Amino acid sequence: MQRPKKWRVKSPNPALQHIISTELGVSHILAQLLINRGIYTVDQARAFLGSELNRLFSPWLMKDMEKAVERILLAREKGEYILVYGDYDVDGITGTTILVLALRKLGCQVDYFIPHRLEEGYGLNKEALERAVEQGVTLVVTVDCGISGAAEVAAARELSLDIVITDHHEPPDILPPAVAVVNPKRNDCHYPFKELAGVGVALKLIQGLFQRAGLGQREWEEYLDLVCLGTVADIVPLQGENRIIVKHGLDKISNTCRPGLQALIKISGIRSESLGTRELGFGLAPRLNAAGRMGDATLGVELLLASDPTCAEELATTLNKGNQERQQVEAKVLSEAMALLEAHPTMAEDKVLVLSSANWHPGVIGIVASRLVDRFYRPVLMISLEDGKGKGSARSIPGFNLYQAMVNCQDYLQQFGGHAMAAGFSIDADKIDDFRLAINKYADEVLTEELLTPNLDLDAMVQLTDLSLDTVQELDQLSPFGHCNPGPILGCCEATVINCREVGKNGGHLKLRVRGDHVILDGIGFNMASYSEMLATNDTIDMAFVPSINVWHGRASVQLEVKEFKQVGSATSELGDNLDAADPEIQDLLKKSLFLPKEKLRDCSIPTAIGELCRQPERNGSSSFGRPVWAGVIEDYRDYPDRIARLMQILSRGATSLILVESTSQVLQVASLLNYGEHSWRANLAVYHPLLEAKELQQLAAYLQAGKIKLLVSTSLPPTMVSEHPFEQVIFFHLPYQAKELALVPGTGGRLILLGGKAQAPDAQEHIKAMAPDREVLGELFKLLRYKFDKLGQQQVVWEELYQCLREICPRVGSHTVEIGLQIFQELNLIKYEKQGYNYTFKINLDVRSDLQHSSTYKWAQQNRQALIKFQSDYLSATTLQLRQLLQG
Repeated sequence: MQRPKKWRVKSPNPALQHIISTELGVSHILAQLLINRGIYTVDQARAFLGSELNRLFSPWLMKDMEKAVERILLAREKGEYILVYGDYDVDGITGTTILVLALRKLGCQVDYFIPHRLEEGYGLNKEALERAVEQGVTLVVTVDCGISGAAEVAAARELSLDIVITDHHEPPDILPPAVAVVNPKRNDCHYPFKELAGVGVALKLIQGLFQRAGLGQREWEEYLDLVCLGTVADIVPLQGENRIIVKHGLDKISNTCRPGLQALIKISGIRSESLGTRELGFGLAPRLNAAGRMGDATLGVELLLASDPTCAEELATTLNKGNQERQQVEAKVLSEAMALLEAHPTMAEDKVLVLSSANWHPGVIGIVASRLVDRFYRPVLMISLEDGKGKGSARSIPGFNLYQAMVNCQDYLQQFGGHAMAAGFSIDADKIDDFRLAINKYADEVLTEELLTPNLDLDAMVQLTDLSLDTVQELDQLSPFGHCNPGPILGCCEATVINCREVGKNGGHLKLRVRGDHVILDGIGFNMASYSEMLATNDTIDMAFVPSINVWHGRASVQLEVKEFKQVGSATSELGDNLDAADPEIQDLLKKSLFLPKEKLRDCSIPTAIGELCRQPERNGSSSFGRPVWAGVIEDYRDYPDRIARLMQILSRGATSLILVESTSQVLQVASLLNYGEHSWRANLAVYHPLLEAKELQQLAAYLQAGKIKLLVSTSLPPTMVSEHPFEQVIFFHLPYQAKELALVPGTGGRLILLGGKAQAPDAQEHIKAMAPDREVLGELFKLLRYKFDKLGQQQVVWEELYQCLREICPRVGSHTVEIGLQIFQELNLIKYEKQGYNYTFKINLDVRSDLQHSSTYKWAQQNRQALIKFQSDYLSATTLQLRQLLQG
């Protein structure tokens, strides 16, 4: 049976918390929860919380999109008969539906086909393609399948049948010989987001078709309800484009005009106003899935295509009955699988459970495999046998990549495909025993005891007093929740249980009240009545819970949905990063370099180039180019829509790299991002920024000299030890402010890669504005000083007051903004001031009226403002050849 869960608290990152919290105006709790979800930069956080539709990437970035669109539109022009070939799960059903609807809208002659799970199996099959040719089909477009169908595509070519593949499953080494293969996971596809569901890839194709056909964005937005449903059902990561699709799709579903969806929602007993990812995943999706699992998935497509409400209700009723049948069959298969494990205890001890039977319905073995994973916490492969052949479905746990395991054991399999966490396969019955041994041998190499221990990962440990109504409501910005974006799980220690009682049908749930310091909160624990005895014998308890808002009789209050209890003191261990392959000395240096105290972060967002300009003793507006020319290759990605995705693709080349960013804040963000995940470069990652201590600078210099640093993230205008190090590629992540930022060592070869571009220009303009405060900013600053001025004509003001006063009209305000403003006022004899730390003592001369042009500092600032704006304008409009000329002066 499954072992008790180990609670792990994700390591806090105070520096990034402060940066994200300050930049976005959110709480430190929300900032940390964003970090926990792999969101390390302000750009990522802003995109994640906003999730606007205009952040979806252009479909033309996907490999073979042009070929696919051209071939389909040619079929429309010639009046060819198109067949949409889908898959029998919800992803395939919804993808098939939207593509059929879109092609009809374009005026194509189109029909659809979904193979019968039991009779024809997954993916392309030759018999179905031959039937299609006999019916006059000349073009097949797949949805959610086809990437592993090289033999079937080759056979189709012999029949003069063209095939366009759209799929999202892992591609094999050799792609099918199709007219087009549209799959973001292709090794040669540079599409920024790789985790689209099959229906999401179909949507990208529709976007391309509609754009080329002259239809507007609103035309494809009407499919977001179905794309949302398929995306949630396929359990793909709810990040990036998937998050955008689901966030906007949920609104579409709640207000859907589709008779089929309306009927499905109604028969599921779900209120449309409460529709969320949970309701889609556990209410709507199983009923659609039941069609494919128990028989013919075309019922699901017919339902979603239905235009008549009466017909839709009849189809929904049929699907609901099929789902009830599926539940009964599933319970029977689960019972038999448990009996099999009890009868073979040695098999139950395997790290990977491989179970088979001729009595099992192949349509439910995937669900049962998931149930067994939940119970035993180990990978489970279920095989349904018939006539000496087995159809298998597999589910896994984190740390065990099923697809890679299948590749390793492919000699025992007929076919296989899938992902890290779920896969399907076929196998001869007489090879099952050998396959079980082989996959468990592989598991012995990769599955450690730690990986076989289930974990409950907590986002943070908090005090109950931290959970105000406003804070819990703010956390809802993280929704919609799902795979890779779970609802926030928090923990607290030593909460006092005031009372608890069993509630619900058969008393299976717990209702309780807990106290922490000076706050009392209600809690609910679903299916947790077994803990009542523990709670009765303990005054205090450690809890893991999801905070939520409960509304009762119009009154909103914080409620805790309890996930687990533990005895006080046994709750947590820190969840760190797996860095076994890293040099511990380099990792120690990196940690010291990234985890800066809050007091050092006040001005960390000021671009290095602007900070240096403000510190120049002679403010003459000049900008020296230094030693300019780069003799190697220039790669220009200034207009690429996602510089972080492109950066990851560039670093995957394995070349030694210097990444130049605009500020210390950006060093902390980008380096933290690169230090996340399973990337080879993590072992040799270091940073440079101006806030490094002398000892850390010495260590960095020594590691660079010894060749230990393969990847360095640095502020622009770095010291000589960095700029003269022979990196194979230099990457400008930011939009430069001055030509001298690009002035590298003459004759240096390798690659100069440009990522910062027009997307960064608005923020850069705000930084420039903060360096050269205009009349509006200066007016607000002086207004505050006048307000603070007392009867003696002398007063004090602290930095925080000045910052809060100016931030609304100057978002990038920093200490340099204040210093320049006060210096301007002093030169105009409007004030006299002294500074001690971040406190200012000043006197105001109310009798003086003066022109800003009489201040040399004001003129210097405005001249440099124009120079920086002109440089960035020239830089953004320059061709690669012009950039070389610009660099040479």
